[in-house]
Amino acid sequence: MKPKKSYNVFAVLKRMLKHMWEQDRKQYGRIALYTIVAAIYPFLGVFLPKVAIGILEQGGNDAVKNLVIAMAGYFVIAGILVVFIKWLDAYIGTRNMRIRLLYLAEMCDRLQKMDYCYHEDASFFEQYQKGMNAGNSNANGIEGLYHKLGQIGAKLFTLVGMVIMAGALSPLLLISLIVHVLVILLTSKLTHDYEYSKKEETSKAWRRINYYQRTTQDFSYGKDIRIFNLRNRIMENYQTEIDTCLRLLTKIKNREFLYGLFGIVTLLLTNVLTYGILVEKVVAGMPVSSFTMYTAMVVSLMALMLDFGKDLAFIWNEGEYVHDFYRFLDAPLVEEGEKSATDVLRSDASRKTLEVVFDHVSFRYPGTEKNVFTDLNFTIHSGERLAIVGVNGAGKSTLVKLMTGLFAPTEGHIYVNGVDIVTLKKSELYSLYSAVFQEVNVLAFSIRENVAGSSVQADDERVKTALDKVGLWSKVEGFEHGLDQMMLKVIDENGTDFSGGERQKLCIARGLYKDAAMVIMDEPTAALDALAEAEIYENFSSLVEGKTAVYISHRLASTRFCDKIALFDADGLAEYGNHNELMERKGKYYEMFMIQGKYYQDEQEGGEN
Repeated sequence: MKPKKSYNVFAVLKRMLKHMWEQDRKQYGRIALYTIVAAIYPFLGVFLPKVAIGILEQGGNDAVKNLVIAMAGYFVIAGILVVFIKWLDAYIGTRNMRIRLLYLAEMCDRLQKMDYCYHEDASFFEQYQKGMNAGNSNANGIEGLYHKLGQIGAKLFTLVGMVIMAGALSPLLLISLIVHVLVILLTSKLTHDYEYSKKEETSKAWRRINYYQRTTQDFSYGKDIRIFNLRNRIMENYQTEIDTCLRLLTKIKNREFLYGLFGIVTLLLTNVLTYGILVEKVVAGMPVSSFTMYTAMVVSLMALMLDFGKDLAFIWNEGEYVHDFYRFLDAPLVEEGEKSATDVLRSDASRKTLEVVFDHVSFRYPGTEKNVFTDLNFTIHSGERLAIVGVNGAGKSTLVKLMTGLFAPTEGHIYVNGVDIVTLKKSELYSLYSAVFQEVNVLAFSIRENVAGSSVQADDERVKTALDKVGLWSKVEGFEHGLDQMMLKVIDENGTDFSGGERQKLCIARGLYKDAAMVIMDEPTAALDALAEAEIYENFSSLVEGKTAVYISHRLASTRFCDKIALFDADGLAEYGNHNELMERKGKYYEMFMIQGKYYQDEQEGGEN
């Protein structure tokens, strides 16, 4: 992301108001109505003492009756106004929440479209957390600002009216009130600036705390925590991070208290001056009814000015977090090419496969210094079935991320049918591949949607065929809702879940369903036994006939039926050839195959006994 630009609160507010206009124009009318009613209401409390005491000062037989009528009228009108103001404020609040959630939906869409490389960048997630602080709360950030903007107009009109009254009573009193509010605004800004300067540390502290919190709530860790007695270690680390965060927050609160002392001093001075002036006016002949009115007015004005000042400080402070949110929303997180997949897949059927060429490619992950690949030259030929094997950490999965455009090479180029992948539109590039990754991700969708990726234009027959090929259709067919059966219990409490091996088969079915030019199997059978893995690979091979297919594994079940085998080690591409060629060479591939081949044979013999 780009370095932080200077913060312009007016630009932020202008953008927010424009967004409100686009999403809910009627909100402006609701706020205008609220402003009128809420601006009138405080004056009822100011004038009531003058009216009540004025009636008693006039005396007469009907004084009590008139006072009762006046008080009853006040309570009726005030009650109606309060109920209406509260209802309208609550309704405006729900509409503000809708606007915030639409912002979050926009953010979610952006996160799904951004380049994948950011998903593995810790510094990016700290910036993301900083930006998301403006969207995760009803009381702060985006929604908090909308709420304050809706209320501040009424407070401004009331404030102007009372300022005129205070100025008419005593200009000195008005000046003291203004000084007090300015001190409050200044101390609030100083507090915010200090808090914001610690935001990076705060975000990092909360990120660490949230990690341990998520770990304890993620049931997938349950077995490991119990069997290996990890609970004490997790709780020790959790407590350490809590203590670190608490020390940081204490420093911020101490600074806030220190600055707040200045506001207390000006508040005391203002109170002394206010009551001194009012006593002087009474001595000079001011009626008691006017004294009570001005007393109520000054108390209300002081509270209102303080409240208004806090609102301005809130708008300034929270606007900075919204500014971070907009920076994140506007950041160029996608490096998009311009070419379409039609530039890669030509009209003749013989070219509806892919040839991928790694041309002097070097790559290292962001924030690291060691290359995963250095000057790699390597070709996956069109229509070829290639097995990529090697030990863990040899860069096999990184190779997939590079050829599919999830990461860009640090140096060199990758060509797909002669077209540099950085020149292709990302969505077009992704459409060329059908990949089954080693990470098993089942979504809280129906089984149909998990396989087809959509329920709108899903071909049920193709979905059934894909499930049948991986050995899941008989299970799915037994569900009451069949393909409509929901997965997981997050969205639907009646949802189902599969075992680890069944989850992997479901993801393989997803890869079968997508009719892409290249099929990639990135260790998707890790949860299956060796013989089941070999069976899946053999069945899968017959289904991708005519396509370019890449099989990645540290086990060698996929190599016998592949045209070529590429073995990677810590230094890059170590051996390349077909099975017989590599066995005759008696190098690293030969050693791996002989060890693993014995394992397959032993397991098969064990199954026959």
